[in-house]
Amino acid sequence: MQITQQIRSFYSLSEPQLVQLARERNRTAFDILVNHNYQRMNRTALRMVRDSDDAEDVVQQTFLLAWQNIDRFRGDSAFSTWLTRIAMNESLSVLRGRKRQTEELNEELTTQSEMDGAGFSTPLESPEDRFLRKETSRLLREGLRFVKPAYRETMRLRLDEDLSLEEISQRLAIPVNTVKVHLFRGRQAMKTFLEERQIVRAA
Repeated sequence: MQITQQIRSFYSLSEPQLVQLARERNRTAFDILVNHNYQRMNRTALRMVRDSDDAEDVVQQTFLLAWQNIDRFRGDSAFSTWLTRIAMNESLSVLRGRKRQTEELNEELTTQSEMDGAGFSTPLESPEDRFLRKETSRLLREGLRFVKPAYRETMRLRLDEDLSLEEISQRLAIPVNTVKVHLFRGRQAMKTFLEERQIVRAA
């Protein structure tokens, strides 16, 4: 009860006060900032990437980077403005990656067509690519073991069943905002696990 009352007291704080607590690594304060800014960041990302799943990934990465770099926020602008800049940079990264994947696929399909015309037949996915894909999938599954049980099922439903936030909320009977927080914390734990194995670069 005391903890619940303490959490409720955080909601009466101003944004600068919450930011200051977050700079002191207070997770409750940061989670409230996430809830306050989530919809705005999602709209920003969606306008840029034009895909709900990519937008969701952008938002999750935005808050992950914000938490990791909260000490760099000096308060020269509104916290939401700082978050928006991060979201826009992440959205641009998604768009650049999308363009690069399209170019690579076109090049691969062109090569495949030329080889087929010359009498050769080869799968689009090389043995090395297939191994890397399976290894990455295995590590993702293994990484779930390092996510707290409270967040693990939310992550599993997102990764394995590709459920939307609303569907996860209904399946687990928890608010959508709670789903967002669970995904944020779960992805943070999994990202740390993968970075330790040099699978993804440090943010």
